[in-house]
This record gives sequence, structure tokens and C-alpha cells, in this order.
Amino acid sequence: MSLDTKYRPKNYEDVLGQSGSIKTLKGLVSENAGWKQSYLFAGPFGSGKTTLGRILARALICENPIDGEPCNKCSSCESMLSGESDAFIEVDAATNSGKEDVKKVLSEIDYNAFSGRRKLYLFDESHQLSTSALDALLKPMEDNRKGSEEKRLVCIFCTTEPEKMRATVLSRCAPAFIIHHVDSEEIADRLSWVCEQESFEYDREALVLIADFTEGHIRDALKAIEGVASSNSKKITLEAVRSYLHVDRNDLICKLLVSEGADILRISDEVLSSTPVGIAFDRLLSATMFSIGLGLGAGTPPPYWNKDILSKAWEKKGEGLIHLAEAISSKPRKSTEALFKCELLKWSKGVNFFSNGIMAGGSVSPQEEKKKESKKNNEVGNSTPSPVNRKNAPPNKETIENTQEVSLMLFASWVKNYKGSIPKK
Repeated sequence: MSLDTKYRPKNYEDVLGQSGSIKTLKGLVSENAGWKQSYLFAGPFGSGKTTLGRILARALICENPIDGEPCNKCSSCESMLSGESDAFIEVDAATNSGKEDVKKVLSEIDYNAFSGRRKLYLFDESHQLSTSALDALLKPMEDNRKGSEEKRLVCIFCTTEPEKMRATVLSRCAPAFIIHHVDSEEIADRLSWVCEQESFEYDREALVLIADFTEGHIRDALKAIEGVASSNSKKITLEAVRSYLHVDRNDLICKLLVSEGADILRISDEVLSSTPVGIAFDRLLSATMFSIGLGLGAGTPPPYWNKDILSKAWEKKGEGLIHLAEAISSKPRKSTEALFKCELLKWSKGVNFFSNGIMAGGSVSPQEEKKKESKKNNEVGNSTPSPVNRKNAPPNKETIENTQEVSLMLFASWVKNYKGSIPKK
């Protein structure tokens, strides 16, 4: 059994960082109000939405709930823990998203086939349910409100994208429970406990690195612990964790921001030799934003990023990093290694990303562009200021075709001005 399965919480008290939502859920069960509505759990991937939904379902069917928690000892709890409960059905909406799939699920409801004549359905990744499928759920959810206490149907929706859910479905649910990522130190504490249970030797620093790297995803953190332990004789050392997580790839990503020409191609080859191109793009964007953050005095990057190189990147490239971030974030859905290298080379060499002549590598700043334009206007006897730099003036369509380009230019200028306004320590 994998560690993330073995140590999946069975009670609310085992769930990290969701005290507000848990208090409300326990209160609903304790007050016997849990069956009167459906529920929506929304939050990022790996934050524990499905886990909370399962605990809620078990608490609702439990024969002897204790302070709103499932007892995990009665026949109802045991049947659900073993996956044999006829009162609880979990549906993966990613593979059962259509109307007919949902109708099949609903057709299987037989209120007389189980004890208590109550039934719960958990729809994981529920935002992937089709519009017609969600519509098929509306009537049963509405009927539930009018049903007797002995004849209830509860739907539990778990999603990373609640904005894609139908408003008519949301209106039939309790106010959304927003699940947050957990603090790194709290995750490290849980990992310490798991290591002790499994007799793993560990360094606290290594556990904190895993917690930081997985960004609040306790499931991913447990998988990392298991991977490091299996490859390093049950020893969770900092060196082993850095190797397992490919943190050295992050150092190479940082070096790309301060490299030129042939070095970019060489380092890119090294990165892409062990990192999928999609992940490489994501890490490059992260490094770029951390560098911008350092330049603005907006905090310190996590320890798995090289602060010194990122600071150097801002000093060397300045607001040109804004243009790189924009180019990366707007990359085609299907990325390639060639595209990864191309974007970096264009940016490094100051190749035009925009029709107005602003260079991506910061080789032509908004201030420099203003001087160039002013000089050009003087040469032709025209003292009219550049439309781009005239305060509150609309863009000149002859030189600027895309308003987004103007926005990026102004943002880059703001970054530089803001940086200049920060008092030096």
C-alpha cells in the first residue's frame, strides 16, 4: 500500500489546515442537518477535497457519530472504508461526464436496498460533468429537499474549477467549502510523524524542502517521501531529496535567465534531457516571476530556488523579464523543445516580440524608446511626443496595433519606476 493511501485521513482531526470548514461540517452532522443539502468542496489539486468529502459521507451514514465525526467502527463506517457500502457511490466525473452516465448512476438508486434508505454520491472532478449531466442531477437534488428524513439523497461535488459549475447546481448546495493549501511547516510536521511510523531516518531540512517543493500538496509530499526512501535505503537526507526532486534542474533554469547565445542552447539541452518540456516551461515562468519579485522587494523565493542567480537576473535583464513571462505564459498549448529554446534566444538577443519596436530582452526600455522617438521627431521638425509615452493618450494605430502591447510596455515602465522608488537599505 502506498504511503498516500495508507496515511489518508480517516477523521477530521487528521486533516491539516482546514479547521474552519471542519468546524462547520461537524456542526451540521451533530445537529442532524447534514442530510438536508448537497455540498461543494473547491480547492487546488492535492489539497484534500476528496478526502474531506469522504469523511463527511462517512459521518453522515455513521450509526454512532461522535461530535460530528465518523466512529469508523460501526458496520456502516466499516463497509464504506472497505469500499463495499451500498449507501455511498463515488463517481469519477473525468471519465463519467455525460448525461447518460449520470442517468445510469441515478437509475441505480434503490431507496429500499440499504439500511436507512439514504444514499450519498461523491462526484470527483465534478467541473468535468457536462451541462446535460448536471441538469440531470437538478431534479433529484430538488426532490431531496422535499423528501422525508428517511428518504434522502446527498450529492458531494469536488472540483478544482468551481467557476465551471452550473449556478443552478450550486444554488442547491451548501455554501462552498474552500480548501486551502497547507503551510509547509505543518506538512513537514506530518511528514516527520510518517517517517517515525515507517522507521525512516530523516533530516528536518529535507522534509521542509519536500513540503516547500510540493506547495501544500500533502499527497505529493507523501509520494516524494516514499520515492526517496525506496531509492536511498530508507534515509530521507537533503542530498537525496534534492536529487529526487531534480532541484539541480531549478539551478539550471535560473542560469538560463543570465545566459546568452550558445550557453542558452547548452543549458537548455541539459535541462530538457531530464525534464519534460511542459514542466520546463512552468519552472522557467516560476523562476522569472521570483526574479521579478526580488526586484520589486516582494519577498524571498522558496529555498529550492537560487536567490543569488535570480537577483542577478533582475539586475542584468530588468523589466525585460516581464516580456519573457508574457511570452512563456502565452505559449502554444503543445510545447516543444525547439519552442523552449527559441523563446529564450529571442528574449536574450532582444528580438522584437512586438510590432511597436519594444525589445523583449530589455535592450530597449520604455524610457529609451521615448528618447529615440523624441530625437526622431526633432529631426523631422515634429515635437509631438510619442503616443506611447504621452500620459493618458490613446495609442497611435499606425505604430501600435495591439492594446495589450501598450499595457505590457506601461507595466514594464511601472516596474522600473517602482523599483527606483524603493528606498535603498
